[in-house]
Amino acid sequence: MTQAQLDWAYDQTQHAANMAEVMAECAELSAQARALLQAKGVQVQRLAYGPTDVEELDWYPSLTPDAPLVFFVHGGAWRRGQAKDYAMAAAWLHQRGVHLVVPDFSAVTDVQGSLMTMVNQLQRALTFTAKMAPNLGANAQRIYVVGHSSGAHLAACLGADDAPMHALMCCSGMYELEPVSLSARSQYVKFDSKTLQDLSPQRHLQHFNMPIALLCGEQESPEFKRQALEFAQNLSGRHGSLQLFWGQGLNHFEMLKSFASPDGLMSKVLIELIQN
Repeated sequence: MTQAQLDWAYDQTQHAANMAEVMAECAELSAQARALLQAKGVQVQRLAYGPTDVEELDWYPSLTPDAPLVFFVHGGAWRRGQAKDYAMAAAWLHQRGVHLVVPDFSAVTDVQGSLMTMVNQLQRALTFTAKMAPNLGANAQRIYVVGHSSGAHLAACLGADDAPMHALMCCSGMYELEPVSLSARSQYVKFDSKTLQDLSPQRHLQHFNMPIALLCGEQESPEFKRQALEFAQNLSGRHGSLQLFWGQGLNHFEMLKSFASPDGLMSKVLIELIQN
């Protein structure tokens, strides 16, 4: 691929003309979900999981004892996003007796381009969540890690590090960083050899022993579709509980929006994971 083709392939704005509109809708749906829970008297907890100001998470509790928990890692090209804008699933998960935890973490541009810093923060957040789970009515053995876009990459990195999770669901992610490192994303991410080796989940397949669901929209970048397909193919030879789902007619950001309703693709796949 030429440089222009690589830059085009890893720039989601080139593949979803409605990106700004859909992301605004997701933020609004998140605000609505938060308001609905508040109206029901559900107290969303803001908890610190690490030493820096950004290392806090939003915990949307379930009233069901010993309930499963969804740990959601948001996307944003590793450089943007706030936990409060990714609560779109909080209300319907609460209705089904499931906790939702959404951590905040550093933007890569705030940590000298280090993806490892972000992964370390999320490892602390997930470990903290598992530790706090019994005290807050959640089952630490039933943690479902979910990620979208760059958040799917980070979630997969947690899976590759034997982090505490029962199952993993990655939507619209990147799982081998070498081609990404050749794109314009290298302008703000430090893609050194250690990062490529340690944080390319494709290179650590032996760690993925949990049930896994991979998703990707049919209208996404060809590179994102290739990444999902190759990761699924490489895992399938050694993994008995892997499923790959394609979002018919959906682009990268519409896939995320499908998490706002229990009838959306992301939600349906997650419900199936939890029930099984």
